[in-house]
Amino acid sequence: MIQKIIPLAPFSVKISIQKGVFMKLRNLSLILATIFLISCTNSNEIEQNKKMAGDFLNLALSENPKSAQPLTHTDFTFTFMGETEISNIPFDRDTYFDDWIPNVVGALLPNGITLTTTDMIADTNGVAVIMEGDAEGINGEYDNKYVFVYKFKDGKILSINEYNSDLLVATRLYKNQLVPLD
Repeated sequence: MIQKIIPLAPFSVKISIQKGVFMKLRNLSLILATIFLISCTNSNEIEQNKKMAGDFLNLALSENPKSAQPLTHTDFTFTFMGETEISNIPFDRDTYFDDWIPNVVGALLPNGITLTTTDMIADTNGVAVIMEGDAEGINGEYDNKYVFVYKFKDGKILSINEYNSDLLVATRLYKNQLVPLD
């Protein structure tokens, strides 16, 4: 039997614990401490991923888009998801910055776009960034809503899939018209 006196001002309490129970409590304490340390590490990684995801588009849509390139993994891919003529075409690390940003985004939104983050959902593997846009497209007001899904590898952005309203892309950026079926 293990006995320990725990001082509690102004009293002292004598606790008696069976040796087997003490070993179980010690093992449980070690397990809980390990879980706590892992959760702190995961929390830091999640916060780093959220910060990187938030910084990426700010840099990519700035005057110097290539300033975002160091945040990307060498196997980086970007895909604009949907059912438009620019959808589902993966861009690698070079073509994203050399083609997508200047020739697609720049051409369709010549006055730029303001993106406001409304929420982020994150874990250690990725971040979903929910955003609202404010822009003028080549065919009128283009205020789309977005979800950018980021995946990470080796502390870098491995991939981004962009989701938004195809309808706004088609009608505001490509001058397509809706035609009634009747």
